[in-house]
Amino acid sequence: MEVLISMRAEFINKGIYFEQSSFMQMPTARTGETFVAEYREGDNEKLKLLKRYVEILEKKLSEDNGFKIENTNYGFKLLKPVDQNKDYNEEWDKWVIIASRLLNELKQVIGEPD
Repeated sequence: MEVLISMRAEFINKGIYFEQSSFMQMPTARTGETFVAEYREGDNEKLKLLKRYVEILEKKLSEDNGFKIENTNYGFKLLKPVDQNKDYNEEWDKWVIIASRLLNELKQVIGEPD
């Protein structure tokens, strides 16, 4: 499984299956943008498990401010608007932590070692 972290979803356009997780470099702050964590899985059986878990995740995150999930053919994207009233670098650091923790949780769900 792989996670790609970016400022905008349209910047993420790579192959669907990679051996290790990778994190993109921190982009510069922009007005009205969205943080994106795109989770991808190339194994069909693991992808089925991931899709089931995303349904649970959607219910869990619906109560939190601003999170949105977009399903894709190879996984899903988790999006969160950038809060322009907070320090951008701190918010980016928090986003990387959230995306990393979710990746670890998802790996446990699909039975993939860390």
